[in-house]
Amino acid sequence: MSRPTLTICTRCDGGEKLFDAVKAIRRDDGLRDVFKVEAERCLDCCHDPIAVEFTGKKRSTYTRVDIGKRDAASLVAAAVAYAALSPGQELRERDLPGDDE
Repeated sequence: MSRPTLTICTRCDGGEKLFDAVKAIRRDDGLRDVFKVEAERCLDCCHDPIAVEFTGKKRSTYTRVDIGKRDAASLVAAAVAYAALSPGQELRERDLPGDDE
């Protein structure tokens, strides 16, 4: 099965640092095979930076905004929970950091 993707807007103020922090945690925790992390120049949610998006095959897409620069660990935890979903399952709201878009 293909790995789901966590996309982080790097155009948002602090987005580059968040992206780097998530990549470091993913690497250090041995999670490279669990989910992908990608940088995107803009997720078109500029009114509430930092924006992130969870996407995956046969999964609902979640867009979250107002992610703090220090939320790297909670984003990784959410990405792991997202990767563990079976088709048709949904993440609980409390498992996702930030606000929904």
